Amino acid sequence: MSDYRLQLLIDPNDLVIIRAAGQRITLARSVNSDSSPNVIWLSVEPFQSTEVQWTDEYGIYASTTSVTQGASITKVSETPIPAQDGASYSFTAAAVFNGPFPGGVPRGTYQAQNDMPYSAYPVLTFGLMQSALVNQQHAEHKPISAVPVLATQVASLTPSNTVYIWLQSQFGSQTVISKIIGSLTVARFGGGVSEISLKYDPNRGVFAPLPGKGKAQAEHPHIELVTPLLH
Repeated sequence: MSDYRLQLLIDPNDLVIIRAAGQRITLARSVNSDSSPNVIWLSVEPFQSTEVQWTDEYGIYASTTSVTQGASITKVSETPIPAQDGASYSFTAAAVFNGPFPGGVPRGTYQAQNDMPYSAYPVLTFGLMQSALVNQQHAEHKPISAVPVLATQVASLTPSNTVYIWLQSQFGSQTVISKIIGSLTVARFGGGVSEISLKYDPNRGVFAPLPGKGKAQAEHPHIELVTPLLH
């Protein structure tokens, strides 16, 4: 189990503009082979300094919300956090999770079997969820992924330590998105990296490594800046 900390800084003059535009700091997580995220994990009111802390622990949820752009996920059942990785859970006709059942699942992967009868719900949405502390305020059991799973089928969910960071005003936490539009920062935790500090660069529209550290961008291999409008 690992603990992680992300600090996001904004210059006071930039903060005034960001707040006036109704923009919020937005974080998403990738699940399964470092794929692009499809759920907003946290939508956070911006401050001069915003600190997000979390532990490498996850739960599994079930929902009747369809995986469509802009849908706000409503959970109908969930496992405790932490769920057990390297094990499977069964979502039963009673709309609860049974398990964990060890064996046959790789370490680091969480598995959910949809045993809800087809006649009741032909398809349900499953995903991982994670809690965080945002400026010492609890954000509990927030979905980080969503995948439709037919009755009798299985969802295998392997979280990564990659966090996507950007500004937007349209969507709140636990909202399904089809893709991230615009500039963003990709921060990769793990491999000895447990703390990352970034500052908003208004010229590029992204959170970038802190200036004045004597390091070029190439010396931050765990940080990727995606600025499509400047390409």
